[in-house]
Amino acid sequence: MSVYITTIAIKATRKIPDATPARVNLDYSVEEFLTEDSIRLDGWFVKNENLDTVIMIHGVDSNKADGYMLDLMKDIYDMGFSVFAFDLRAHGDSEGKDLGLAYIEKKDLAAAVRHIKLDHNVTDIVLYGVSYGGTIVISNPNIDSSVKGIIADSPFYDLPELLASEVANRTFIPESIARLLKFGIIRSVDILYDIKTEDIISGIQSIKDFQNSVLLFHCIADDRVPISHSERIMGFLPPDSSLIIYKNCDHANGYDNNKEDHINFLENYMHASFGIRP
Repeated sequence: MSVYITTIAIKATRKIPDATPARVNLDYSVEEFLTEDSIRLDGWFVKNENLDTVIMIHGVDSNKADGYMLDLMKDIYDMGFSVFAFDLRAHGDSEGKDLGLAYIEKKDLAAAVRHIKLDHNVTDIVLYGVSYGGTIVISNPNIDSSVKGIIADSPFYDLPELLASEVANRTFIPESIARLLKFGIIRSVDILYDIKTEDIISGIQSIKDFQNSVLLFHCIADDRVPISHSERIMGFLPPDSSLIIYKNCDHANGYDNNKEDHINFLENYMHASFGIRP
């Protein structure tokens, strides 16, 4: 039973982007690139005069244009930075069928960094992930020396804690049954997909070795990924890192509900990360 549920739950719900950066009046190029395990990924590069680039990573069952992603791209571009947004494996216009539970996707992130460095001569990068994407960037702080900053909005720390509710959301299995089968599902993920949930946690804990500060956002009312996850991540962050807490929003909606404040935090952090004086 656990094996069957695992094979269902690990399938992404693919949503094809229904808009492009042109919707927010941005010029862009369509980018295709390969991961080390030969998955073709699809992205958009929005080039600014300044090649300091923010790589944006969406959440699970989402895509590079979903929700407020395009508006956020425009805000970052207007700050003076280039932007690279791409669809994770099994999402949007990218290839792949299975989720990597924020672990295998380190190959996607590495491929994205490599691509913009080689094809666009980018030398300095800030990683910006939302929800599932936030955990991907937080757990891979040393993926490349070009990474100067990391921003994570509503990341999770301990996947097994969320497993029952996520399985219930993604399958026909009630949460009460998923909770009973939790450890069998975790074991099945390890055996079938070679993903060890403890490796995700150890990756997050390695953020303590990152050379620069980190910026986190989280909403108090988040009932999908409770704020306690970001609070635990804070215990491993380098000096001068920040956790910005919003009281008026649910999961990963801090930007939507507090746009001016959110943008100010982003701009100050990006200027500091890229070494730009105000």
